Amino acid sequence: MEKEQFVEFLKNHVLTIFTGSEIVDEEPSTTRDTIVAMGTGGTLLVKLHKTDEYRLVIKKLQPFKHFEINLVKTIITELLFVYTNSQIQESYLPVLQNHIVEKAICKSMNDFSYETMFSIISELTKWSNRTYEGQRALFGFLVSNHKAPKNINPNLHVSKILNENFGAVVADGINTCFKISSDGYLLDFVNIKPTNTNNLNAPLEYVNMASICHGNKVGISLTENGDILVFHDKSLVFTKKCGTWNRYSHEEIIDRIASKSSEIAELNRKALYVTSLDVSFARTGGCVVHLNKDEEQNVLKHIDITDILLEEYYNIKLKQPTNFLTENIDNNEPILNYEDFLLQDKCTKIANLRHVINGKKFYELSRKLRQELVGVDGATVIGNDGSIIAVGSIIIIESSGFGGGRLAASKTLSKYGVSLKISADGPISCFKFDKHKQTSMPIFMLG
Repeated sequence: MEKEQFVEFLKNHVLTIFTGSEIVDEEPSTTRDTIVAMGTGGTLLVKLHKTDEYRLVIKKLQPFKHFEINLVKTIITELLFVYTNSQIQESYLPVLQNHIVEKAICKSMNDFSYETMFSIISELTKWSNRTYEGQRALFGFLVSNHKAPKNINPNLHVSKILNENFGAVVADGINTCFKISSDGYLLDFVNIKPTNTNNLNAPLEYVNMASICHGNKVGISLTENGDILVFHDKSLVFTKKCGTWNRYSHEEIIDRIASKSSEIAELNRKALYVTSLDVSFARTGGCVVHLNKDEEQNVLKHIDITDILLEEYYNIKLKQPTNFLTENIDNNEPILNYEDFLLQDKCTKIANLRHVINGKKFYELSRKLRQELVGVDGATVIGNDGSIIAVGSIIIIESSGFGGGRLAASKTLSKYGVSLKISADGPISCFKFDKHKQTSMPIFMLG
């Protein structure tokens, strides 16, 4: 494999796993250097052959972790094996590159049962483009570390299950799943019990599935949107969306969101993160910001007065200079107290949302309600203590007037705290404002 081909492989199959990563440089290398190693500043150094005189430098928004380095090393080792096998025709190699990545991902979770996981994922990839009785098929598998009993019926092999239509309606990966042996045979049918905590790092619909994936057990689900989800250690660890794999480093991301925060702020930002997962997989899209304590009043210049849910911030807004884009403050109208203000027709939305929220902080609400609030068109604005200041607010963008889209709103709101933009097709981007560069900077991205 030539250098140009290797670079293309990395771009198409490795960088896509770690959203926001890119090849930024290359440096000299000798035979003493390993094919994959940690570089300075949390970068990754990669070459294909031990004898290569260069190593490519890969950087992403978060430093590479030990697990991720081992994953890339497994991918490169598999790639090298395939490309040095003279019996494989070159025309097959592009197809094999996809399988190389999937095999490495499976090995990274359980080296004992990876072949079974690999087989399931390969078959679910086919099902992701199919329907059964006009509906998208849902599947769920829990792969254990135990082998099947001797002389087991060969019809119980997972490959047979996935070749039959009945499997598309029996185990949905949400409430039920098939328990599969490490060598690929059906062991049991599992009714998944509700978990005692809904705070797991997995999409809300799949928290129960994630809760049973602990120890050596790995869960694999096919969703209604055709996404393949992989669960391990009670968390979502990988997804395959539209043929592209993504890695989820939850705790690392939460640390970046909640750095140097109070305990309450960390509770809010944990809630913020899992809610962004829920909105992402619900495909509703959303925009949400968690404010820094010293910026809670300043953000109000971007929020229309009819979107403000709390009396305290309504009163602060009234005292601020009228923004040239603030259409709902009529200087000829008498100033109303907040209780009378809520009686006006233009306050129907906030009157109802206040009743639904019932004075609770963001992190105190159910995950489902948080998901639905953030999914309301516009931005959700959360105070540093978790108070919900606005929901569905059309953010005033100083440079371009009202609107400007979720990205423009998120970047504007990042001046006042941590903001997240969740696209309707799933990707999540998180922004903070860099005071030195005077610009909004991404701190993580998930595909």
